[in-house]
Amino acid sequence: MSRSQKDPSPATIAALLEAQQQYPLDDVQDVADGSRGLIASLPGPVLGSDGHVVFDPASLEWIDGVRPDSVDASLWRQSKIIRGGGLFKVVDGLYQVRGNDIAQLTVVEGEDGLVVIDCMAGVESAEQGMRLIREHVSDKPVAAVIYTHTHIDHYGGVKGVVDADDVRSGKVPIIAPGTIASFDKFAIGENVVAGNAMARRAQYAFGGLLAHGPRGFVSCGIGTLSTNNPTISYLSPTHGIRTTGEKRVLAGVEFEFLYAPDTEAPEEMHIWIPQLKALTCAENANHSLHNIQTLRGARTRDARNFARYLDETLERWGDEAEVHYGPHTWPVWGNAEVAALIESQRDTYKYVHDQALRLANQGYTPLEAAEEIRLPEALDRNWANHGYHGTVHHDVRAVFTKELGMWDGDPVSLHPHTPVDAAKRYVDFIGRDKVLSEGRRAVEAGDYRWAAEILHKAVFADPDDSEARELQADAYEQLGYQAEGPQWRGIFLTAARELREGVQPTAFTTASEDSILGMPIDILFDFIAVHVDGPKAADADIRIDLHFTDSDERWHFWVARGVLNARRGASDGGSLTLSAPKPLLIGCLLKPAVTRTLAAAGKVALDGDESQLDALGAVLVDFDPSFPIVSP
Repeated sequence: MSRSQKDPSPATIAALLEAQQQYPLDDVQDVADGSRGLIASLPGPVLGSDGHVVFDPASLEWIDGVRPDSVDASLWRQSKIIRGGGLFKVVDGLYQVRGNDIAQLTVVEGEDGLVVIDCMAGVESAEQGMRLIREHVSDKPVAAVIYTHTHIDHYGGVKGVVDADDVRSGKVPIIAPGTIASFDKFAIGENVVAGNAMARRAQYAFGGLLAHGPRGFVSCGIGTLSTNNPTISYLSPTHGIRTTGEKRVLAGVEFEFLYAPDTEAPEEMHIWIPQLKALTCAENANHSLHNIQTLRGARTRDARNFARYLDETLERWGDEAEVHYGPHTWPVWGNAEVAALIESQRDTYKYVHDQALRLANQGYTPLEAAEEIRLPEALDRNWANHGYHGTVHHDVRAVFTKELGMWDGDPVSLHPHTPVDAAKRYVDFIGRDKVLSEGRRAVEAGDYRWAAEILHKAVFADPDDSEARELQADAYEQLGYQAEGPQWRGIFLTAARELREGVQPTAFTTASEDSILGMPIDILFDFIAVHVDGPKAADADIRIDLHFTDSDERWHFWVARGVLNARRGASDGGSLTLSAPKPLLIGCLLKPAVTRTLAAAGKVALDGDESQLDALGAVLVDFDPSFPIVSP
């Protein structure tokens, strides 16, 4: 297959110039704010323990130049601002490390310690951030950690910030929204139970399979990039916040919390530090429109709640806040400016929600509504409402999903043929040559959306049709160049690459060892259950008891009628009992074949019918992290 990327077409160059004329490029306040308070630049690349490069700031130096004709002007502007990484003073006593991870590290210096708010996605980036803090700000011990919400890029680096033993002993608390159990459930469950699909889609959305450069990856929009196979850690919270107005004094500094569940994450909270007049709305207010439905995959969010909790934040602290800092992008200084940011973000989410349902109630389908709705000029001219993470288009469709479900209301979509079956029927009816001829005409005319759609039929009818693949790649590539949203760009350009070169192998996963080991036991069984091949297990009769010796918990599970169920406690008549600490039992459940080896080594105790292990292994499947997306 051809591996050659194409130049931006005249149609793409014209589209980008037309978009550029619509952008408020005369508003440059963000450019100044993005570099304000710089104490020290990033010291160099972030390296993994095995020496591999997790993040290299030099790989993005080309962004400092003139906008290329393959990148949208708005995305280019945003990417230049967030590329300026390093250690920054937000206000006296409040510091951030930005630019060496998709998320950032915020540190509050208290009387006798440091309070870390969010920990980046990976241990290595967090460690580099803490070294900058130690060198330039303070060598005080970490007195507490705060997770603002349940997403992996806000807790994944925690073991680069604090020693796990200090947390488990109670020396260092971890404060998080919700109960400890609910935080664990959503933090781990969201990233693990559907983790293989989420990781594959994330590789598309965040450009993980693209080269860095004008015709590839530019930035993640809300952060520089998703780092390269970082060590993702997890420590459960020790204290939960369930009520707005709760306060904690940490390292001599008072923190007040606003509980904001079911917003950007299932569990999320805003934080007010009165001593510093500093506010964060976590990811509910940033220099970007956020996702109501992520393209990587996650539970659909409630746009109404974004607006409600942002308004409640303004009611409580809007007259006092002098700085707003976030876990992504850069701070905003000045009371009027902080209030203006939050008001504008509030109204944007409410506009998307209300107008989507206005059109739904008038009979529009999700796609029809998404094509219709545009932000009013007063909201659209605010850079913070641009689609650097979510977009108005897919957020409108997500509101439909949240409020009305998966069916778009058109009977033809209720029971359609599969993409492969439909594609073969279309191609058989129209003719392969006519499909390609129309696709080629559309590409040459700059009608790339139609080209991608019609050529999709040819590719799915015959995935080995190299001419169809190349033409569809050309269409996707131009759509990627034209996209303001970096996730749309990443998806389209990765699609073009895999059409030309085939599926790109990847080892990326959101199901890290720490995440799996940290799973509550009920979620552990959910994780195992999605590995059960239902048809193979239709006639199974598997009954196994488990004794988690490190916590002295007993559970039992059974597989029958294609389903794995589990209950707390010992069964009345299980066929086999396994006894071992949780990490070893997890290994036995995921890979039953290793159990006898562990038992022979004295690490796992077996009592009963060992053939149950063979039966379990026979109905479990492994997931391919590089399953195809742009072909069947």
